[in-house]
Amino acid sequence: MTLNGNRTERLTQSILVFCIFASVGLPVFAVESEVTEEAGAAYFETEIRPLFAKHCYQCHSERASEQEGGLLLDRRTGWMEGGDSGPSVTPHNPDASLLIRAVRYVEADLEMPPVARLPEPDVVRLEQWVRMGAPGPLNNQVVDVDNPSDPVAGKSHWAFQPIAGITPPQVSDPTWPRGAIDRFVLAGLDNAGLKPVEDADSRVLKRRLSFALHGLPPISDFADLATESMSRYVDRLLADPRYGERWGRHWLDLARYADSNGLDENFLFREAWRYRNWVIDATNEDLAFDQFLTMQIAGDLLPYDSIEQRDDQRIASGFLVIGPKVLLGIEAGQQRMDVADEQIDTIGRAVLAQTLGCARCHDHKFDPIPTADYYALAGIFTSTRVMEKRHMLSQQRVMEQLVGLGADGKKLDDAYEKFWREQSELKSRKQHAEKALSLLQDSDAEALAKHIKDHRDAVSPVAIDPANNIEIRIADQEAFLATIKETLANPPKIPPRAMSPVDVDEPTNEAVRLMGQFNDLGDVVPRGFLTVLDDGFGSSIRSDRSGRLELAEWLTARDSPAAHLTARVMANRIWQRLMGRGLVRTVDNFGRTGETPTHPELLDYLASELIQSGWSVKSLVRQIVTSHTFALSSHFDEHNAASDPENEYLWRANRRRLEPEMIRDAMHVAAGRLDNSRYLSTVDYLGDQATAVGANKVRRRTDFPCRSVYLPVIRNDLPEIFEAFDFANPHTTMGDRPKTIVPSQGLFMMNDEMVMDLAQATAQQISNACPTSDTIAQMDLMFTKIVGDEPSESERASVTAFLLSIDAEDAADQSHDANQRALALACQALFASSRFQIIE
Repeated sequence: MTLNGNRTERLTQSILVFCIFASVGLPVFAVESEVTEEAGAAYFETEIRPLFAKHCYQCHSERASEQEGGLLLDRRTGWMEGGDSGPSVTPHNPDASLLIRAVRYVEADLEMPPVARLPEPDVVRLEQWVRMGAPGPLNNQVVDVDNPSDPVAGKSHWAFQPIAGITPPQVSDPTWPRGAIDRFVLAGLDNAGLKPVEDADSRVLKRRLSFALHGLPPISDFADLATESMSRYVDRLLADPRYGERWGRHWLDLARYADSNGLDENFLFREAWRYRNWVIDATNEDLAFDQFLTMQIAGDLLPYDSIEQRDDQRIASGFLVIGPKVLLGIEAGQQRMDVADEQIDTIGRAVLAQTLGCARCHDHKFDPIPTADYYALAGIFTSTRVMEKRHMLSQQRVMEQLVGLGADGKKLDDAYEKFWREQSELKSRKQHAEKALSLLQDSDAEALAKHIKDHRDAVSPVAIDPANNIEIRIADQEAFLATIKETLANPPKIPPRAMSPVDVDEPTNEAVRLMGQFNDLGDVVPRGFLTVLDDGFGSSIRSDRSGRLELAEWLTARDSPAAHLTARVMANRIWQRLMGRGLVRTVDNFGRTGETPTHPELLDYLASELIQSGWSVKSLVRQIVTSHTFALSSHFDEHNAASDPENEYLWRANRRRLEPEMIRDAMHVAAGRLDNSRYLSTVDYLGDQATAVGANKVRRRTDFPCRSVYLPVIRNDLPEIFEAFDFANPHTTMGDRPKTIVPSQGLFMMNDEMVMDLAQATAQQISNACPTSDTIAQMDLMFTKIVGDEPSESERASVTAFLLSIDAEDAADQSHDANQRALALACQALFASSRFQIIE
């Protein structure tokens, strides 16, 4: 049996690998899990709460003048307990749920809403919500303010408060903190009557740091932390280009990065890689976050001193273009508003952690964002063009906006588009030129005269004139035809281009769309920002500008109230990426339906540090990972867990599973296969449609040996390992990826060809380094290469016994190397184990 054998062999192999897990005592990820609380709450807030607010709350909420049937739908206990007719929802079972039966209109005496049936898409949303377990707002919250969208009253919400000067508190053990962060954490532990656990050992901490900052196992030439100080080790990690590949990916999750449009027509974003690499480079350079953000919102509008700087800024502004867009069957006015809505929602969640999109149809039901504020922002983005007519699939289509790069960028781009725009006409001219040549050669003057009359542009001037010698006319027409053929045979190459927006010629303010309908206009709202965070900052937007530059300044200027929220949100994201959970757990929602900070003073301290450092992300990362809090072990403490089971007070490190990019890259490292080169496009071989549909049979590749950050991200066709292990949804901003542990993940590790191939390559490396007879040395090297640690005695004994048993079993079979086969199976088992996949 070979490692990449047929289906029967692979099934047998899967059973063998599973048996290794059991013999070694390594857990298999095969526990079914529901949708996470955060993901469920997010789905409820974006898809279900607006539906309830529009159709149900007037009769079924605490604020309703008369609560019909005793049913409340503004809290989870309301729909779970139900009203006079009993529970309205049976989690995971739409067919058994009273609510679903009511909205389906299947029973004459049970039809809700009573006025008119819900649109079918809304019914589908409700059914999906019930299948998810009917999640609700976190902590079963109910907003109890009279007018939640009032921006004046809303200023009292914690997220909109200015950052105050914070002094680190006094603590019970002044020798424990290494800095201000630890004093905040230890003070919280003191108040709760808890104590931190012991520190992680050197190997564990080294692995934790390397994955946190590089997304890779520890670099082999780095000294052990026992002989190199942690601060020096951290500095080396931060200075390495692999840092940008890991931390740039964090931002790409927020930027909803993808190499294709997705949705109705999944057209290729052929130039998206330029934005991806710009993010990686800017992250490595530690570009100040305020400038990083400004370049993405308004880079195309910034002044420049060179063509290179202009192009760099244009590439950065691809942030606004790279979102998914519905391309077919949509009116231009609606498309314009939908694109602006997607941009507002992205910036709202990614930068301010606010659900701004909820105010498109009505004043926000929970946060201080009136509809007028939404359309003040909408005017900025509808005054920005991110789409243009370009050649695609043999016709002119409205596609993503592209601009030429380099000194001759516009000229080359115009020539490229002109050729494809006129290609059909040029082909027709070629046919008529061939006809004219034939008539000349046949000396058919009458037919030629008629042909010239109908197709004068297909005949050369010399050939048209009958006064010229016939041989001369034929020769000139042949040359004329040859020129057309050469042009068709040698189309211009795709010039260097970037996805980049441009301001429209005449920016305008937007009218409120009543109930969000693009063609139902209300009052016109001047372009501007959120009233709750304005406080008179800045001046009005000039009539000849979209307002994107002013928006970027409002979000980041030191004196702007919005900048304090921007800093809080980014500081919380940095903490979450390093510690496993944000100080505000709902990292994309700082509104009333989100959670409050577990350590508000620490959050403000981190936000203040971010601003005071000149918006240096690396500086804040360094401060967090060199803290004593980061260096704690993940060991369990029964006393602490009884009081704080979710580790909100940070008495230990949070155990985390590797993300799919880490799993893939670490397997490539173990196999000696990872190419650390900086990649450009990995989708340039694909056709205009990114997925293999219709006549297009080419599918995206995933066999590149590059870092996973460079793999194609085709919306609706992600790499298989991304699908299996909770990759970010590229259709939307996602600050916190799902965290599931399901059987399909274990099955993927047992059956995927890439995993088996890398296990075999790893085994080959081990065989090359250690003699076949030295099973103990092979075992030790396998654990070192894959998990960065020595095996325990029980692991060494169990896996060694397995290797010997496979050797004995295959001793009579000369068709393959028994030791190599056994090593490959053992490597695959270790790849699938918690020792490999979990960061302690």
